[in-house]
Amino acid sequence: MKVKGKIVLVTGGAGFIGSHLVDRVLEEGAAKIIILDNFVSGSRDNIKYILDDSKVEVVEGDVYDFNLVKKLVARVDIIFHEAASKLVVSRERPRVDLNTNIVGTFNILEACKGTEKRLIHASTGSVLGETSGEAMTEDHPRNPTTMYGISKGAAEFYCSFYHREFGVRVSILRYFHVFGPRQDYEGEAGVVSIFLGKVLRGESPIIFGSGEQIRCLTYVLDDVNANFMLLENDETVGQIYNVASHNRISVKDLAEKVIKTYGHGLRSEYGPARAGEVLRPIPDTGKIEKLGFKESISFEEGLEKTWQWIKKKEREKNRT
Repeated sequence: MKVKGKIVLVTGGAGFIGSHLVDRVLEEGAAKIIILDNFVSGSRDNIKYILDDSKVEVVEGDVYDFNLVKKLVARVDIIFHEAASKLVVSRERPRVDLNTNIVGTFNILEACKGTEKRLIHASTGSVLGETSGEAMTEDHPRNPTTMYGISKGAAEFYCSFYHREFGVRVSILRYFHVFGPRQDYEGEAGVVSIFLGKVLRGESPIIFGSGEQIRCLTYVLDDVNANFMLLENDETVGQIYNVASHNRISVKDLAEKVIKTYGHGLRSEYGPARAGEVLRPIPDTGKIEKLGFKESISFEEGLEKTWQWIKKKEREKNRT
């Protein structure tokens, strides 16, 4: 299915990945786009430049609200379901994690049942856990090590069930270690942006644990491209796809690279390991590569684009 001329709902559309999806949906000629966001982790700043567009409608609400979800889904042709609770929320507010990641996804699926709506569900490599050697394919046994991974894994099971039992036209896309502009660089997730933000302020990057953790750092616009590949290929309905770059780097080496490039004279600091963090969450991405997926820019180019965005945001903060 193509976006052109369609009405599209993006849940979590003011978030990091969601706002980039919104941009692409507009570029592809959608007739209308509805952004549903509760603005807990999403930011109005990410979408402020499109708010005057007559094609854009922003709804402040929660995917946990079934009546709202049902009304919005009834109005659209395509749903990009990006709304999710973050890893840190799963530790501190597990009931919110459950309500957003499981009940919220259930609500979307229920609203799609009995229709021809096209749904792309955003999942995560956290559902898989860790590999001891071989890269993990899509059918690798799920062994999540966090409540976040558990809730997102449950959402995947619901998606697969609703496709088999009710014919819901859903595809599942698993993200791994996404980075790029608009990612929160002052939070607890998104190691690239956090390291860049610290170095920009003259602070040392903090590495939790040994630093041997491997990250498959994937530029955000490549993940946007992957969403559209699934949307536009009917063979992806009912399927799960891992999406990640081939750039594999340890957190320790990432910190050294950021310091060498942008923070001369700084040195990394170390903190205690985080509960549930996996060391080698390495995916096999051959399945989505058969659809034509490939990285659009190098890691260094993506790093520079992210650096420039963070510098801009810091300048704006300092002017206010």
